[in-house]
Amino acid sequence: MVNNRTNKDIDVLIVGAGIAGASLAANLAKTGKNIVVVERDLSERDVIIGELLQPGGVQKLEEMGFSSFINDIDAQPVYGYDIIYEERDYVIPYPNKNGEPCGYGFRNGAFLQNIRKHILAQPNIRVIEGTVTELIEANEAITGVRYKLKGATDEESLYAHLTIVTDGPLSIFREKLSKPVKQVNGFFLGLLMKDCEMPFANHGHLVMGDHPPMVIYPVTSTSWRVLIDFKGEKPPRLGKDIRQSLLEKFENAIPQSARPAFVAAVEKGKFKTFPNHRLPASPVNKAGAVLLGDALNMRHPLTGGGMTAAFNDVLRLSNNLEKVKDFSNKRQLTKAIKNFYEKRHLGTQTTNILADGLYGVVYNADLRNAFFEYVSRGDKYAEETCSILAGLNKDKKLLLNHFIGMARYGTQLKISSEKKSVVVTESITMVKDAVGIITPLLLSEKPDPGNKLMLEALNRIV
Repeated sequence: MVNNRTNKDIDVLIVGAGIAGASLAANLAKTGKNIVVVERDLSERDVIIGELLQPGGVQKLEEMGFSSFINDIDAQPVYGYDIIYEERDYVIPYPNKNGEPCGYGFRNGAFLQNIRKHILAQPNIRVIEGTVTELIEANEAITGVRYKLKGATDEESLYAHLTIVTDGPLSIFREKLSKPVKQVNGFFLGLLMKDCEMPFANHGHLVMGDHPPMVIYPVTSTSWRVLIDFKGEKPPRLGKDIRQSLLEKFENAIPQSARPAFVAAVEKGKFKTFPNHRLPASPVNKAGAVLLGDALNMRHPLTGGGMTAAFNDVLRLSNNLEKVKDFSNKRQLTKAIKNFYEKRHLGTQTTNILADGLYGVVYNADLRNAFFEYVSRGDKYAEETCSILAGLNKDKKLLLNHFIGMARYGTQLKISSEKKSVVVTESITMVKDAVGIITPLLLSEKPDPGNKLMLEALNRIV
């Protein structure tokens, strides 16, 4: 959709039309601002990320008035999780207080195309298919971008009052607008199981044991996504040996009813891999620019919190920018951006901490067992933990209490079931391991007085 306004009239220029960029454009369009979006490829993408939207993300989508984006893509409601640990399992439903909060599983590309169709239909949004090559800077402020239209060789320029960079996990402009410390802690290998039965329909399944973790959830009415974690800085080799390796390591860990479908998916061999990043947000206040989405902040995808974090950011930034009536007013614009950066962690920190914290837990044998036994107690031990995973509860203190409570419960189980002389040292180590996992995650989020109090409490525990 091309409007008749000139480059000088551009209020907001968005680099990237992924989930964050496209939904931000859709939400900002309601303010009447003149918006330009530059996206490298507008065709439907086929990826293994962003296929599970937690209930907290669904709520944010509804707050923006965009729940229809989930329609007509064969999206599957998700009502909770089945935690599978060796030969046992425990089902934890999402909290159900006002109605029936649920998440959705879907193919990311189909969901994103719904958002893109919406922005293409807006009269105040111009969408350009092309590649941004450079951020234009003048007087220590970002004033626009240089880009090449798809298939073109010559560069063109666009100027705007505000440039929002949302160019994804492999961002090429991240270092310009932040001080990133990015870590690749492994890779997810993804495959699709077709026409199979899982123990609980319309539920996510976390499969733990003496093997790398797996996450399984529905993405269409006939298919389930399987994500298998591979630790390390290099992706697994997808040669002829990978099939045998997958069957040997994971077939018996898959619920029995789904094993034939797993074997068929492995033999088909249509694998995809994607790096699992950890990237704490470290933005630089640069006049005329905002960094957003995976370009700014990432967490391990084990808990499916990425889109929930993105929609929290989109809504918070949109609300701040809505207060700026004239985007040529640099002082007001800068104030709105600064406020966004200062407050955004309130919507994302528990999602980030839980994702990377749980990833540490599932690779620690004692903590993995403690986690399963802890949530299997039901009541608040399962409900409150699940409310944080769902993105519905953002109480960081509650998250910390449950994390340390899990480790303490694990030590109690050890002491009561084994000889004290054997387990005292192991029990102390378990609590120290839990503190060692959670402490750097607390520090990586925006510091506040509560962090200091929590760290002092942790030191007392150890």
